[in-house]
Formats: sequence, structure tokens, C-alpha cells
Amino acid sequence: PKPAKVLRPRMNLDFAVLLMRSSYNAVDEIDIVAMDQFQRDFFLIRQAEYKPYAESLGTGAMMQGDLADPNYFDFISFAQYATINREIVNPPSVFEEQQPVEVGEGQPQQFNAVVVKRDPALANGDLPRRHGEIVGDAVLDKLIEKFGDTASKIPMMEAGSRPNANAVLASIKQMVNLFLVSGFAFGGSAEILKNSATVGGDGAAGTQFSIVFTSPVTLWSGKSLKAKNNAVLINDFALKTVRSMMSRAGYSVTNDSVKYASNQEITTFTVI
Repeated sequence: PKPAKVLRPRMNLDFAVLLMRSSYNAVDEIDIVAMDQFQRDFFLIRQAEYKPYAESLGTGAMMQGDLADPNYFDFISFAQYATINREIVNPPSVFEEQQPVEVGEGQPQQFNAVVVKRDPALANGDLPRRHGEIVGDAVLDKLIEKFGDTASKIPMMEAGSRPNANAVLASIKQMVNLFLVSGFAFGGSAEILKNSATVGGDGAAGTQFSIVFTSPVTLWSGKSLKAKNNAVLINDFALKTVRSMMSRAGYSVTNDSVKYASNQEITTFTVI
């Protein structure tokens, strides 16, 4: 798809770095590819995709290298997740990685070849889920660290407490607000789509929620990744963060869906 020319706020730079870095660190943590190889592949994908994207936007519409520029973030997040999708399908469980060695000032950089073995408990089919968990945890932890002592903090759900649907919604709504404060989208909201069939039953279990962002910074990249038939991961940062939040509260997320309509990202999911 062509990039949409929509009005979007500049991102908070720390938040933009968080989304990129947590996605990169998760690749490193699940041991699917040598990180020097990942960097090379990431470079090649950026190089191949940048010119057509920039030309579609038009001259002066984007500052290359400026992560807080929503048009540039949309591009670089696409390139990063396109690279991750390339590496995460049936990766080797053992590989060699070139790791930098500390050298004196002014000395040429040196590398050691290190054999990396993936945790045998982590099957290939589990890799996309595990990557998403690591990213979601990193984003949620940073939001708690940054806003936890302020009036903007996400309402606390006690670990494993399985609170009611209204308490869950309050936490999701504030998470959406913090994404907006960080410049993730022009607007956003969260609501209950369908109440649990078991009234007064097991907390929020069976409740369906939705999160809608208007003109998010992942509008083009999310659409483009979903258009790739082999994409097992997209940059659905809100859903990843919600999964972590629900997991800590004792719930699981199921029947999740991320769709793009016009300039909106629409996420729906049920908690069980």
C-alpha cells in the first residue's frame, strides 16, 4: 500500500526508541539469528524499500534518521519487522555470531566468533509468541517506570487477581492514553464490545474489548506487514502491551485481531 498522507504528532523520542529497541532486543534474546547477520539483513531491506516509500510521500515530508518523525518511524518499524519475519521462520537452533571485543582507544574493532545455542525448550512455533511477550513486557515496564508515581499511572491490577471488566477497561484506557501522550497516534480510545455471557462470574473472563487508534505511527507499516502473506509478526505494540498487562492480572488474551481501515488501527480481543 502507498503511505497515507495523514496528520500525525511527533513521537516522544524515548518512546520511539523503546519500541525499536525492545523489538531488536527480543530478537537477540530468542536466539534466532546472529545479530551481525540481522543488522546486515535490516540494512538491505531498508535500502531496498526506502526510495519508493520516500518518493510516495513526496519531497520534504520526512526527515531520514529522525525516529520521532512519524513518517520515518512508520518506515523504519516496517523494515525492522520485515527483517524479523525473514529471520523467525524455521531458524537454526545453533549458529555462530561475531561479537565485538573491547579494544583500546584508536584501535581497530575486533570480533570473536561465538557459538550460540537456542534454549531447546523454545520450539520454532513458539518464537513469534515469545518475541511478542518480550516486547510487551518491555513497553509495559517502561510505562510503569515512567508514569507509576504520577497521576497518569495505569490503574494497578493486583498480580493474578482477575479483576472485573470495568477495572480491566480502566487499565486499558489509561494505557491507550499513555500511548497518545507518547505521540503514538493522533487519537485513540478503548471500550468493551461485548460483555461476558457469565454475569457475575469469573471477573472479566469472556469480555471482548477494542482499542482504536486514529492515524497511528504504524499505519502504513502495519498495513504493509499484514499484506505480506508470510508475516507471522506485525508491529502491533498496543496488543503486545495489553497481552503482558492481562497476563500479569491472571488473564490470557484470545481471538485477537488487528485490522486497518482508512486511517485507523482497530484491535479487538477477548480475555479468558
